[in-house]
Amino acid sequence: MANEKTVITVNLDMFDKDADAKTAEANKVAKNLGISDEAFAKVEDFKQELTDHDAWDLPFMGYVNEDGYGYAYVPDAAITMHPYWDALKEFMNLPDDVQTAFAVRMLFIHRPVDRYGADMFLHYHRGFTVNFIGEGANKY
Repeated sequence: MANEKTVITVNLDMFDKDADAKTAEANKVAKNLGISDEAFAKVEDFKQELTDHDAWDLPFMGYVNEDGYGYAYVPDAAITMHPYWDALKEFMNLPDDVQTAFAVRMLFIHRPVDRYGADMFLHYHRGFTVNFIGEGANKY
């Protein structure tokens, strides 16, 4: 996989594309990081787990937008109760390459909460820098 000097560039124009185009671009970026096809298959499995547990609206990579304060790591904010399922714990139990592939995939979707949670995860857990480019890109 990549080292601390890895920069992932995400063009905001991708958000206007269909899901297949966004997935293809994310997978291209992940393959450049050395992610295998086996890891991509496990990403799909985890996506299905999120769907099965109705957990897509939870901060499953651990980062929550604290109104007015930016993003904070809140490890117990991604729990469903019926049935009990800890999405962050399950995410962190995935192999590193699957976590990375999943986070890269989330960079290319339209939901800012997932996009910036993935940015934080890749920065703090992998040492990567994410560079969003295009109109409206946040630079911090």
